Amino acid sequence: MIGPEEIWAEAVRTLERDKPFALATVVNVRGSTPREVGAKMIVRDDGQFGTIGGGCGEAEVFRKARVLLEDGAEARLAEVDLTGDFDQQQIGTCGGIMDVFIDLWRPHSDLEIARRLADAADHSRPAALLTVVDPGTTRAVKVGERTVVDLSRRAAPLEGFAGLGLAAAQQLGERTADAVAALFEVGADGALRPAARIEPSGAPRLFLDPITGAQRLIIVGAGHIARPLAQLGSILGFHVTVIDDRAAFANRERFPAADQIIVRPFAAATESLELDRHCYLISVTRGHAFDEEVVRTALKHRNGAFIGMIGSRRRVRATLERIAEDGVPAAELDEVHAPLGVDIGAETPAEIAVSIIAEIIRERRTRARDPFNLGAKLGRLRRSG
Repeated sequence: MIGPEEIWAEAVRTLERDKPFALATVVNVRGSTPREVGAKMIVRDDGQFGTIGGGCGEAEVFRKARVLLEDGAEARLAEVDLTGDFDQQQIGTCGGIMDVFIDLWRPHSDLEIARRLADAADHSRPAALLTVVDPGTTRAVKVGERTVVDLSRRAAPLEGFAGLGLAAAQQLGERTADAVAALFEVGADGALRPAARIEPSGAPRLFLDPITGAQRLIIVGAGHIARPLAQLGSILGFHVTVIDDRAAFANRERFPAADQIIVRPFAAATESLELDRHCYLISVTRGHAFDEEVVRTALKHRNGAFIGMIGSRRRVRATLERIAEDGVPAAELDEVHAPLGVDIGAETPAEIAVSIIAEIIRERRTRARDPFNLGAKLGRLRRSG
């Protein structure tokens, strides 16, 4: 899977070679679709980078993007209908509709924006691309007009862009921090309201496309489970960190796919991490005492990070009870994913790694749709019942 840190780095490389490209972005979905809102691909004269799901739908978007690229035409919306045509020889497994926005990026006018987005992705800094996908009936804005929402740069306020009011600009900043892509409609009063359907209403429509950078999988403990877990994490596009206090275990020979290997005592290494909501920290050390150290330390610096720990229900319960005795609030302990892993009857280290990754994927996808994470909390309550 190509993540935002790769797509925007490729955008910069393309523009720096003085080559324009068409960017196709999924801005709205209805029903079951192969890719989520925010999925994108770059279309150049020499091919494409990234994907919006493959198949005939992507091929049609690619064709329209090439036409836009060759003609230098105005940005446009394309509807990709995946509900199936029974006259076709092949029918896709998905049965939904994707609304895809296709716009042209040029070296001289858009390189700086691409660089800012790539830099935000590279440093996992909250930022977003804000694009006018429908100017409505107003002549004040043009389709394809864009700006960057960068929470670290207060010098470029959003107020006034596409008729946004101050409260709406603040709301976009909050959505950027939550990293939730969304399509909005701008009211006559400058206020925002969600746009559930793509049909025009006369009001300008904006797409907020958050840049979250590479999500990090932090594996604390370099034993048998950690090896397949690191491989799976790398395949899924995570920035993988492996931690252990033994150099004989945490090394490049055992973990060739890892992006970072740290050889330090578990608690000290965990404390040195800058955790945030894009981090998935998994404790799979060689002993429950070490797991307890890791969880205790991670909870102090959590900042919204996913924290998971393997173990039997009895040992997990005993560990969390000891941590609770030291005054850690029950609400914080409820955020710990333990026992970790979806119940698939896993037995081997590789199978256990699959079950762990499955829970991470479920959390990543449901949390993206549910910023308050209520679905994941209910899931943990059901597991512990």
